[in-house]
Amino acid sequence: MGKIPELLKNNDHYLKTCILYEAGQKKSIFDSYRTFCDVVGQGVMEYQDFEFWYCRFSQGELDFDYDRSMDTALPKTLMDMPVKLMRKITDELNIFERSHLRSMNHALKDAIDSFPTVFKSIWITAYENKLSWKLNQREFECNPEENGSTFSRPKCLNTENESYSDRKKNTVTKKCEESYLKKGLEYLTPLFKIPNLQTNHLWFVSTIQTPELDDLLPVPFYTKSAYIHVSNFDKMVQLLSTLKAGNLEGFKISFDAPIGKEQLIARVFETDQFKQAQVVQIHCIVEFNVEDLMNFSHLKQFSCGLNTINAREILRIREIVSSFKDFEECEILYRRNGRSIRPVVEALGEDTPEGPVNRITHRYQIPKSDKTLEMTISGAGGEWLSIEIVKV
Repeated sequence: MGKIPELLKNNDHYLKTCILYEAGQKKSIFDSYRTFCDVVGQGVMEYQDFEFWYCRFSQGELDFDYDRSMDTALPKTLMDMPVKLMRKITDELNIFERSHLRSMNHALKDAIDSFPTVFKSIWITAYENKLSWKLNQREFECNPEENGSTFSRPKCLNTENESYSDRKKNTVTKKCEESYLKKGLEYLTPLFKIPNLQTNHLWFVSTIQTPELDDLLPVPFYTKSAYIHVSNFDKMVQLLSTLKAGNLEGFKISFDAPIGKEQLIARVFETDQFKQAQVVQIHCIVEFNVEDLMNFSHLKQFSCGLNTINAREILRIREIVSSFKDFEECEILYRRNGRSIRPVVEALGEDTPEGPVNRITHRYQIPKSDKTLEMTISGAGGEWLSIEIVKV
C-alpha cells in the first residue's frame, strides 16, 4: 500500500480495511503493524487496537461496526501476569533489583510486597561515633562530622562476592547537614517498613541509648537467628521479644557488664522466643549454678557460663545434660580461680598423667540409650575453663 491522504487517517472504516488487508497477508502481527504504520502514519492507531481488529479479522469476524464496549476481554498488562510467573521472575532478582522494581509504580510495588523480601543477613551497629549497617554484605555507614555527618554507601548494589578492595573502590561518600543518627535512620527506617521483610540472620549491636533506635524493628520481625548486644538490659529484652517466636531458631545475647542470673531467668527464659528456640548462646559473664542448666533442657545446642565447679558438680552436669532428649552439643565455661582441671577429671574416673593437665576427653554411655556423651575439658591458661559436650 502507498501513502494515504490525511483525510483518510480519520476514516475508521478505511483504517479497518487496511488492517483486513494486512491480516490477509499472513505475516506476523508485529510486521503487519509496522507496515500499517508506514502507510497510515505513526501514532494513528495504538498497537493494542490494531491487535484487536487484526485478530478478529484473522478469525473471520468481519463486522467493521462491532461494539468493543460489549467485549469483556480487557487489554493485558504486566499486572495480568499469573502469580506463579510473577513469583518466578522476582525470585530471579536479587534483593536490590527487587527494591528498584517496587519503586517503579504502585501496582508493581503491591505485587512485589505480596512476596517475602528476604535478606541473607542484616547487620546494624550503633556507636557514639558511628551508625553502620550491612545488607547482604553491602556496607552503609554514617559518621559524625563538624556541622553534620558523612554518609558512605556502595556505588552499585547489584554486585556479588566482592573482595574487600573492590568494596572500597565501589564506595562513595558525601557530606550531609543532618546528624549521623538522623541521616542513617533516613535510610534504615524505610527499610524496616517494607512489608514481609525477613532475614536469615540479624546482628544488632548498640552501645548507645537513644529513642531513635527503640522502635526500628517492626513487630513481629522475622529472622531465623539473631545476635543482640546492647548496653541496656530492658532494651535487650524488648528486642528479643520483637523477634517472631517459632520462626527464630536460635539467638545469642551478650552484655557489657555483669547481669544477675535471676533477672535473666525471670525475663528471658520466660519468653516464647527462648522456649521455642533450638539454639541459645548466653555470654559467660552471666554465671549460672549447675541446677540452672535444667532451663536448657529443650535445646539442641547451647552455651553459657557457670560458677566455679567442684568434683561433685561435674558429675551432676553429666547427669543433667545426658537427660536432655533433643540435645546435640553445648559449651560451658566456668572460672578457673587458680584451680587445675585435675580434680574434675579424676571425679569422672579418668586417669590423669603426671604434670599439668590442660585437656582431656571423657566418654559416658547414656543409660538406656545407644548414644554417648563426649565431654572435653580444657583450659591451657586464662581466666576460663571449658567443658565441651557432644552427643554421639
